Amino acid sequence: MGAPDPIASADQLKDSLKDDYSYPVAQQNAQELERQLTLASVASVVSYSGQQKTQAKIDTTAQIAQQAKGIADEAQNMDASQNVLKAIAAQNSLIVSMLAQQRTDSLLARQDNAYSNLMLTQVADHLDSQRKKENSQEDGRLSLVHEVVLNARLDPTFKE
Repeated sequence: MGAPDPIASADQLKDSLKDDYSYPVAQQNAQELERQLTLASVASVVSYSGQQKTQAKIDTTAQIAQQAKGIADEAQNMDASQNVLKAIAAQNSLIVSMLAQQRTDSLLARQDNAYSNLMLTQVADHLDSQRKKENSQEDGRLSLVHEVVLNARLDPTFKE
């Protein structure tokens, strides 16, 4: 379909950056690449030109449906069976082209859904990383408290 593979691109970017940057920075840059690719995919649908393309597809589909109906109406008035068969063939051709376009749109919707899932995975990874960071900080605070408590000398008989 010509769309770049965001996962392979992100992995390739991480590999190329790992020598110059730390892993978290390389991972952050790779995630930015994934976000930009997803944004480009979304923009192709919701941007002005994307909306125009969608409207053109809607108009074409409506036109094809209208042509198929017109052919069916004409076939009702035909007497020769050969002409009726030609009308049916023309109608079938129009319907097949419309179904093919719907299949293409369905595959593009599937790709958009995959991009959405990729972004949701990125969000889940970020939240998991955040949770691990908070757990690590909490473990550090508890460790410090334990160290202070164990090192404290609480001798009630000690007088200054």
